[in-house]
Amino acid sequence: MNISSDIPLLNPFTPMAFLTPEQAYQKTITDYIVVGGLSVLIWDILTHLPSDYKLVTQHRINVPTITYLISRWSTLLYAITGTVYHTAPIGDCDTLTKVTCAVYHVTVSSTALLFFFRVRAIFNRNVYITAGFFVLWVIVLGGSLSTVLSISGVHIGNTKYCAYTNFRSYRSGVANITLAVFDTCVFVAITWSLSHSQLSIQKNGGLSSETHFDVFGRYLPAFSKALLIDGQKYYMVATIANLLVVIFDFAPGIPMAYRATSLAPAIGLTNIMACRVFRHTKMGRAGQDAHATSVSTMVFRKGNNEPTPPLFIHTQMQRGSTTTTMASVTESEFYVSSATEKDTTSFSSHSFEKAESVSGEMVSVHQMV
Repeated sequence: MNISSDIPLLNPFTPMAFLTPEQAYQKTITDYIVVGGLSVLIWDILTHLPSDYKLVTQHRINVPTITYLISRWSTLLYAITGTVYHTAPIGDCDTLTKVTCAVYHVTVSSTALLFFFRVRAIFNRNVYITAGFFVLWVIVLGGSLSTVLSISGVHIGNTKYCAYTNFRSYRSGVANITLAVFDTCVFVAITWSLSHSQLSIQKNGGLSSETHFDVFGRYLPAFSKALLIDGQKYYMVATIANLLVVIFDFAPGIPMAYRATSLAPAIGLTNIMACRVFRHTKMGRAGQDAHATSVSTMVFRKGNNEPTPPLFIHTQMQRGSTTTTMASVTESEFYVSSATEKDTTSFSSHSFEKAESVSGEMVSVHQMV
């Protein structure tokens, strides 16, 4: 950043006096961006502070919870250091630049680790999938280290205010690209897992022979749909934010000040969405938009020689849990309005008057990180 000028300085103690009008405008815009990002993050933390308190005091403290806290507060520290760097006369610019990059490394790796735990839980600790996503997380961990070597800090003129210099887009882009790839893999894995699970239930229950694979979760149960939609929200925000950062890194003609500052809002938005998904899953609020629902389904099958006992399926969905009961009914009395004579006739009712001699298997599904 050029700071030389032959024009006498009216106020040599302000950094704007050492910048060209264009550079001064860019610095003003970047200052607004980092301050606005810090304000949004503080607002989000204060809004969900009661939930964080319950998370620590009313739930078991485990590795995912510790990771959540590290991700949450390291992101706040990253936003604070970035804001101080842009707005305060700190003196040692290069040291604070390295500190900010180190905090960025902790923030990115811990946020990505939250979704590694999410994928591991959804796939029921599948060894191969867990190992694959752990390798992806290690790649994100290594990629985020490249930011330390991608930028330096320098004083603005004779003041103690700082500005970024020697920004290397090819090194910073490594971190952003690896993070975008990781986000995409998480979204695809969660979408496939939830949709595939629903397809298996339909086949085993004999309810439908059609194949339903919908990224919007229209054929999923309420809780699984809530998990999927939460993941899609995170994916959309994270992908757009990281894509913009990559574009800013490599697109020609974009000033260095905007390139170096584009990380701040992307990191803040990504962390807000990641922590939101973790809180809702951990505290059983993933299905908060859907009230507790109880649905029972009766499937009748007509055999060639002797009748096959009907299959009774009772599904109860509450906030944060889904309980499915599958039972073979030998003697039961149901009050049914009508039934059609087909090879397979099914009906659903929210209440049954009486059911006797029910034997079967209770399957409880409770997804929790």
